[in-house]
Amino acid sequence: MNLTFIEYQPQKVLEAFRQGDFDGLEIIGQADERDFFQRAFKERILTALADSMPTARKKEEVPRWFILAANLSLKLHQENSFLAFERVVRCGGLLAALPPDMAVKHLDAKTRQWALACQGFNDKNSYDRATPCDQDTLRKALRDVPADRWFQWFNTGVQSVFQSYGFFDPQGIFIGDGSYLFVPDNPAYEGSVVMWFDEHNHPLDYEKLDEKQRKKAHRERCYKWVSLLHLRGGSHVYAGAVLLPGNAHEVGPLFELVEQFVKTVGKGVIKWLILDRGFIDGERISRAKTLWEIDVIIPMKSNMDIWADAWALAKGQSWQPRKLSGQPAPCVRPVPNSRPEAIVRQEAKRQKTLAKKKQALPPAPPDELYTYTQCCWIEGCRSWSAATVPISVTCLQDYYADGHHQDWALMSTHPSLGAPATVGYYGKRPAIEERHRQLKCFYDLSHFRSRGFNAIAAQVVMVLLTYTLRQWQLWKFLEEAFANLTPDRLLDQLKLLQQWVVIYWGLAYTQLPVVTFARGPGVGRPGAGEGPAQVANSGTRFVTSAVQSSTYVAPSRSIS
Repeated sequence: MNLTFIEYQPQKVLEAFRQGDFDGLEIIGQADERDFFQRAFKERILTALADSMPTARKKEEVPRWFILAANLSLKLHQENSFLAFERVVRCGGLLAALPPDMAVKHLDAKTRQWALACQGFNDKNSYDRATPCDQDTLRKALRDVPADRWFQWFNTGVQSVFQSYGFFDPQGIFIGDGSYLFVPDNPAYEGSVVMWFDEHNHPLDYEKLDEKQRKKAHRERCYKWVSLLHLRGGSHVYAGAVLLPGNAHEVGPLFELVEQFVKTVGKGVIKWLILDRGFIDGERISRAKTLWEIDVIIPMKSNMDIWADAWALAKGQSWQPRKLSGQPAPCVRPVPNSRPEAIVRQEAKRQKTLAKKKQALPPAPPDELYTYTQCCWIEGCRSWSAATVPISVTCLQDYYADGHHQDWALMSTHPSLGAPATVGYYGKRPAIEERHRQLKCFYDLSHFRSRGFNAIAAQVVMVLLTYTLRQWQLWKFLEEAFANLTPDRLLDQLKLLQQWVVIYWGLAYTQLPVVTFARGPGVGRPGAGEGPAQVANSGTRFVTSAVQSSTYVAPSRSIS
């Protein structure tokens, strides 16, 4: 076998390209929504999900896979209104992933506007179709399905597909939690209730508050969203969800999600279940250990009998110090090349001023300056009468500069995990709270355009499904490092600026960002070679057409 290597020689290739000498050009890089749907269709995951998707239609003129894809497209654009469907189709990448005989999007030569030609799924239209189906068809397809069927599908059929596509890793770390979804104070929101909350959005009993506390309380109409999240490396997979009235208790529904998940995908997928202390229930935690082989890690309340017994035993145990973890280095964003030099200098001066002001601040009071933590491990505690399995306890003391300490403890059903590992697992729990923040603030999870509970449930399910499939796209095909980004930051990483033009010449190559190539820096100097200006102009036209059609231009001669 004869192998010839192509070397990265940017100066050599660019110099030849300026003279109009090159062997071939190729567009490489990442496209966003089009790439999402092309991969989903190629992997047949949309078809697998749509096969079990609920429908209220006896006659399905519009196939379920398209209804699902259209809703995913809306959610990728953070749109909850079906009236936005035509605009999303016009500017999005869904049609580019469909077969040409179903839908075509092209640039009209006369009007210089994007024109859509859609075949549709029936012959009932007298006019040309602007979209493959009407937005009202999508709206009714979701609204007419009962809410419990939407969650039943997401918690069983969707999870079966996720399992078959390898969404759950062998570590088996899952987190359960509940969160409130606030809606306008309109009783027409089916199943919602009105509750009182403090300034941190924690529920309150208004009758037990004093006058000062009542001034800070606020009244909200809400739902309670209970979810089960899987940590897959740096990505996240929603493994279950349910929507309840705001005053419903979340403990029973969460463990029902866990039981339903185990019945759907089998034992051994969930190995660790990390919960907050609001989910303390000895009977259900014991059941998870004995029937489903799931180890639970959960904080302890100070009014529990096991708390007093564990701290009494801890006095005779050896304590392990845990050093104060260093603060993460601040994220330094690269300065865009297009930023004017004057603004760069101004920003650098501003940062120096901020650093000086920060150094001038007085130090934190000693009683607020955390120094270190020490912990100890106690196994085999049985003083928790509600639990039928032995409980291991990790006692922790957080010390501050003035010498005082705050005590807290974690419970685990694992017999030999150890204190450092227990604390490490529990440290992953904030991941689900960050998902709550992202989905509410950036995916408009609670911005409901309908007051019917069926439509509300469908929206929650579609947002969670879109988010999880986006995570799948990132960890499987792109960059898992993008998994924690908000939608806007993610688009900044995946849009045109991450496409490159590769220039081949001989056994060498170089690559340039599409925008840089289109602007032609250093390409086509006056008087250099044969028709250099024409090469630059044709290169710009080539980039425009290649990016729009998502095709590759192969090198003019093969390079082995």
